[in-house]
Amino acid sequence: MIANPTTEETELINAAVSWLQDRLPSKWTIKRSSRSDLSSERNSTAFADTAIDITTPTNFITIAIEVRRSFAPRDAELLLSGIARTVRNLSPQIPILVIAPWLSARSQELLRAQGINYFDLTGNVSIRLEYPTLFISTQGATHDPEPLARGAARVRGPKAARLIRLLVDVRPPYGVTEIAKAIGLAPGYVSRLLDTLNSEALIERSRSGHVESIDIAALLRRWAESYDLLNSNDASMFVAPMGPENVIGQLSCIPDETQVAVTGSFAAIRWAPVSAPTLLAAFCSDVDNTARALGLIPADRGANVILLRPFDPVVWERVTQIDIVKYAAPSQVVVDCLTGNGRMPAEGSALIDWMLRNEAQWRTASITQLRNRNIAKSNE
Repeated sequence: MIANPTTEETELINAAVSWLQDRLPSKWTIKRSSRSDLSSERNSTAFADTAIDITTPTNFITIAIEVRRSFAPRDAELLLSGIARTVRNLSPQIPILVIAPWLSARSQELLRAQGINYFDLTGNVSIRLEYPTLFISTQGATHDPEPLARGAARVRGPKAARLIRLLVDVRPPYGVTEIAKAIGLAPGYVSRLLDTLNSEALIERSRSGHVESIDIAALLRRWAESYDLLNSNDASMFVAPMGPENVIGQLSCIPDETQVAVTGSFAAIRWAPVSAPTLLAAFCSDVDNTARALGLIPADRGANVILLRPFDPVVWERVTQIDIVKYAAPSQVVVDCLTGNGRMPAEGSALIDWMLRNEAQWRTASITQLRNRNIAKSNE
């Protein structure tokens, strides 16, 4: 059976119908459906809000509608066990369309993966029908036009980066208090940000609130949406007359008190080579002295070396030393590459693939092991 949408939901449905009608062939029509067999039990929580019929000169198709006044990525999973399962069990040929004011990139990704069509008022639309054949895909707003509820934590800034780095670098399970102690943040903030990540289906939490699993690739890409290699850090551009490879060989000349960690392309190739890198990026605690020690020449154009004053000390966490060179942790290198230029985003994607295949080589086995390492390090 079909539910009776509220006034606000009706306005959303009408907006979608009007938008689609303007883009369908002139001899096609679209209207609210009179079908009443999309669910077997009216009191079930898994029934269609409504349905629409698209009619062509030769046939028609009914589309089940799920309309939401708000839609989070986590709702995509609930949808699959609710209306999607009900409709597909009763009428497998009926496609499903989610209508909402706005859908995040993560929500869109999850809906597409489940073969569910979607429409939002900002123009994020994906509709695929086999018969009649119809494919519509448009991009709308990348950010929610309505602000987050007061008290919600945004996935941006240094504090969020510390939490994301720990979630990726350390295998769960762990709780709010353990996380807060490990990264030096207030438990209340950690709890709110975990709530946000959970609502975006980037992490899985137990009933007690413990983090049980992380979608590593999706979480890193989510972080990259609010981070930028050159703009989030204080970047200084240089030319290395003998080339960036020569600079790598000279890093042993840097004074011990100066911290340097290579990131970007020259770090990514250590784990997932894509092509020969041409731009060296490195975090540096003292840019001026490091540039002089390496014989770098300041440059506005044609730079082949970038020295970065870090956005947060988290970049020094869990660095890897190979021979004489220290490299940023793979999780940091990924987000730096994804937000870099040229081939760097492709290198970031390749590194994510490597990380997923070789988790034991880079991920700390538990938060207890991380704590013991930190204690040992502080006693050195």
